Amino acid sequence: MSVMPYAIGPFFTSTWAAKVAAGLAVMAMSACQPSSPNTAPSIGAGGDMDAHGCKASAGYVWSTVQQRCMRLFEDALSFDPHVDNPDQTLKAFVVLGPEKAEVFLPQLQGPVVLDIVKTMAGDARPVVLRNTAEQVEVVRVKDMYVLSIKGQVKFTHDAVLDSPLSKI
Repeated sequence: MSVMPYAIGPFFTSTWAAKVAAGLAVMAMSACQPSSPNTAPSIGAGGDMDAHGCKASAGYVWSTVQQRCMRLFEDALSFDPHVDNPDQTLKAFVVLGPEKAEVFLPQLQGPVVLDIVKTMAGDARPVVLRNTAEQVEVVRVKDMYVLSIKGQVKFTHDAVLDSPLSKI
């Protein structure tokens, strides 16, 4: 005579209940295992700050020329990739200060500081911003500003009437 498993309702047996209980016990014990020493704690949005108190995970960077934390996409002049720029996905941002400017380029960690160049009125291609050592320039050409790096145009900005660049 064979022994039938004890029935716990119409579909479940004591064997099935024992397997579920064993599985739950294994999961509960594995949840109590200490974490590996190589596992770094995750940082939530706003949980990281740089030396100036800017929260990178919330989109803030330190601007040297404005001496404050700022979100480039909200407070800086946006330069779109030029058609000849092989990387069409990322923008450059220019921040103007009272005496200098800085450009945040997608391929660099920090900004490049630029001198504000005063030119005579009527200059056909006035250079408005320049860093000679890094070979970075912002030049006005007709109805736009072009940002060139080592002599190659990489980004452009439309020269709207009230652009802060037109007041330099």
